Amino acid sequence: MAEKKNHHIIPQSYQRLFSNDGKNIGIYVINKNLVINQSPIKSTMSKDYFYSKDHTIEEALSDIERLCMLAFHKLENNNDYSLHEVERLNILTYVMIQLGRTTYMSKKLSDDVNEMSLEIFKRCTGTKQLDPHLEFRFEEPPLFSLSVYAGMIIDMADLSFKLVCIDSKCDSFFITSDCPAFTINPYFDYLGYAGVKTLGYKGACLMMPLTPKLMILFYDSNIYKVGNKKGKVIIREAKDIETMNMLIANEANEILAYNPLHEISIPLREYAQKMRLNAQPFKLFMKGQCKIPFFHILDKAKSLNLNSCYQEDLLREHAIYLSKNPELKQYLRSLGGSASVEDRQRFYEELKNRK
Repeated sequence: MAEKKNHHIIPQSYQRLFSNDGKNIGIYVINKNLVINQSPIKSTMSKDYFYSKDHTIEEALSDIERLCMLAFHKLENNNDYSLHEVERLNILTYVMIQLGRTTYMSKKLSDDVNEMSLEIFKRCTGTKQLDPHLEFRFEEPPLFSLSVYAGMIIDMADLSFKLVCIDSKCDSFFITSDCPAFTINPYFDYLGYAGVKTLGYKGACLMMPLTPKLMILFYDSNIYKVGNKKGKVIIREAKDIETMNMLIANEANEILAYNPLHEISIPLREYAQKMRLNAQPFKLFMKGQCKIPFFHILDKAKSLNLNSCYQEDLLREHAIYLSKNPELKQYLRSLGGSASVEDRQRFYEELKNRK
């Protein structure tokens, strides 16, 4: 039991993708301005019984991680590997769960629910001044956060996938953080509303650094052209990678992480400190140009006027369809994990040999 009490908020298998010896990772503790070049993965970004004392939660998360690592290593070894649809959905599941399993998101959702509950309590009771000690909290906030994001996987299944690669000739590298998966919406930024993260909206994107040279991107292909029509996106300019690392730092909570073979730049550390003291949306557009060069907004999407449109105009067609057909959404959810153990084992054995 003692071996399982240490729950990793950021999976060990993921951290090892940023390690050069499989045992240590470099971290920068933002609020302490502290660089630790060899932090043991076994105890980094973890907490005792973070999710629950019910070990089945940690075991279920480990199963998802194990399945995704097969695909991650294929992408790492062959950047041109074409994902099977099941692999794509597994990776989407991994990213969505990682969005919900962090300390930051657990606290944020818990605070949001508490704030809404207090407001409802005031309205229902007619109370004008509440006891400052009154709070509405979950016993296990991380489980609530996990369930919220796990429940939205179906809503994000329409997003397209791309692998973003740093050119082998470039000496720059991606960092990661204690919030490795994050959402952005360059489209709403272009329309004048930076920092919009509503997952059902048009232009929603999910990103997560995969290794120091690779990044996962799920994006709304009805809004963006990303790189070439097929295949990976290649970044060749160090300044573009620094911009993406600033975006990663902007989304971090307390820790930036990196491969110890690479240094984390002083400007990046200073930027992370500044954002921790004065959090603000990362503006993706400057003078009509996206700071992330491989994002191109399609001409057909540029005419949306947020000041005069209906709420439904903001949503992706997939999200609208699911909201109007809840029985279909429930049916799709029920399909997850519905195959027999034998069929799953057989399928993944075949998938291992897929090239």
